[in-house]
Amino acid sequence: MQRIDTINLFLQMTGCTDSKIMLYLTYFEFLITLYYLIATYASIIHFGQSVTIQLFTLLCMLIECVILLNITFRLYHQNHFREMHQYSRRLGIPDGYKLRINLITKYHLIASNIFISFPVTYVILHDSVSAGDPFTFPYLDVLPIRTDNLAIYACKYFVYAISVYIAHIELCFINTTFVYYVGVLKHRLESIVQTITEAFVDKDEQKFKYAIIQHQKLLTYFNTMKKVFAKPILLSMSFNAIYFGLTTSFVIQAIQGYINQVILSICIASSAAAVINITIYTFYGSVLLDLHDEILHVLFNNAFFYVNKSFKSSILIMMSRVTIPLKFTIGYIFTIDLNLLLKIVKMSYTVLNVLLSSETIKPHKLL
Repeated sequence: MQRIDTINLFLQMTGCTDSKIMLYLTYFEFLITLYYLIATYASIIHFGQSVTIQLFTLLCMLIECVILLNITFRLYHQNHFREMHQYSRRLGIPDGYKLRINLITKYHLIASNIFISFPVTYVILHDSVSAGDPFTFPYLDVLPIRTDNLAIYACKYFVYAISVYIAHIELCFINTTFVYYVGVLKHRLESIVQTITEAFVDKDEQKFKYAIIQHQKLLTYFNTMKKVFAKPILLSMSFNAIYFGLTTSFVIQAIQGYINQVILSICIASSAAAVINITIYTFYGSVLLDLHDEILHVLFNNAFFYVNKSFKSSILIMMSRVTIPLKFTIGYIFTIDLNLLLKIVKMSYTVLNVLLSSETIKPHKLL
């Protein structure tokens, strides 16, 4: 199945499986991304370009920073990925999650191809290619080479394509693995709820103790999952906030007619992709909270007054544990749920309105 192939491919990139071939791809991505980061920095510092190109280069540099840090986090958490792999390979995920993982994979495949094909369309429509073209990634023009030559442009475009695909591979890796491990949690939680329900019906204390043991393993798995995904998600949230701020400046300049509309379109498309990523994290963070509450409902909705004292003690132990919600907290600041998404949308709308209504914004002509 496509889902199994996709997840197995990403797990091989973490080095937690016996196959180490895909792990070398991770090292390759790290080296290429490091080169891109250095190239963008050199382009901003040492080469005089228009403010439009410099701002766009800054956005590219931020993207490369995020990718580089995500790869670093993945290599650092190899042991944690291995622990989660050992726990999850014996379990399945709900059928609905298989479809969602497939959709996320296809989305990143389509989005990356769009970002690759759009520059070609732009060049064909304008029937010309020149140094500093907005869609050839500014840092590819670090050397003073004009791109009128088709072969030179093809090489530069190939390097540009690699950077785009690497970015979407990393985003797809985080999104699909996060959804997959949430699916593992959901499957295990549903199994625990069913075991508890059967234990109450049969008044089987041993079965209830088995549910307690499984819940303890689940909590350990969840804590490991937080260690693995907390940094990348916090990084993604921070990056999206900075990215939105820079994109907002593009919007203001474009409204007043001072910026390249084509660059604006690619920035808005990237911002839309960032919103999709945030939605994935916040939605499935809320799923974890709702699922854990089901255990509480089962415990409090079943009468246990006529069971023996030992059984009651086990029930109280379980109650004390499940009263602590499965909050996916990052940076000791944010809790990943739909409320966070609502706050981000409100903040973004407020910031944009303030900037648009401010009379202190006096943009200078960029083109």
